[in-house]
Amino acid sequence: MSNDDGQRVPAVSSAANALRLLMLLEHQPSLRVVDASRALNVAGSTAHRLLTCLKDEGFLRQPAGSRAYVAGPNILKLARHFSDQNSLERIAHTHLERLCKQVNEAVNLQVLVGHEVLCLDAVVEDRHGLQVRSIRGQRVSASVSAAGKVLLAALKPAELEEALGQDPRHPDADWSATLHAELATIREFGYATNMGEREPGVHAVAVPINDPTGKSIAALAVAAPSVRLPHVRVSGLITHLRAASGAITLDYFGSD
Repeated sequence: MSNDDGQRVPAVSSAANALRLLMLLEHQPSLRVVDASRALNVAGSTAHRLLTCLKDEGFLRQPAGSRAYVAGPNILKLARHFSDQNSLERIAHTHLERLCKQVNEAVNLQVLVGHEVLCLDAVVEDRHGLQVRSIRGQRVSASVSAAGKVLLAALKPAELEEALGQDPRHPDADWSATLHAELATIREFGYATNMGEREPGVHAVAVPINDPTGKSIAALAVAAPSVRLPHVRVSGLITHLRAASGAITLDYFGSD
């Protein structure tokens, strides 16, 4: 690889810079060329080549219509492969199973990745003939997901705009205003619902899972056919969800 002056850049240096870019995703949901350029103190063209290389190898990806880069499938595969017994997914699973039995509905664990939510785990109540199934590894737009909206609501203003800027509907002023108003309500009450927004006939309610400082790290949701999850059932489900969320936080972070 050559730099913008035509000089040869050592392969080790390029590899190190690529790894530094991936590590930036630990602290921000996405990367733009200008972010990479500033972080590495390199020209924009050099940063663009590094990002493109990582995208070509599956470590980054670009959502449709966005110039930003988010975690790609190979990063997620590595993360799952190297997760240990202390991972959130493993610790939360027992609580998901317990919650599923308590509410007799499907439950799932979601995290925010850019403008989407990623399903880390799901447990389905198999006594019902009509079920709602979430698939591990499935990604959907956060703005039409109960789990996604509760996590979007927890973001700082700049982080929220960065995430929403990746959504193809972001240029729609009416859509943006409606979503911001809903997120304000979610912040006030601490939970989010999805009443058929993503899929007609499917309802869901979600609460955040917070770290000891109050920062949201994931979301816990119950999903069911609309006939089994009317509005009048939401408050009861929230009680169960919050209890499970608190228990997950305690097990994951400890009591100190």
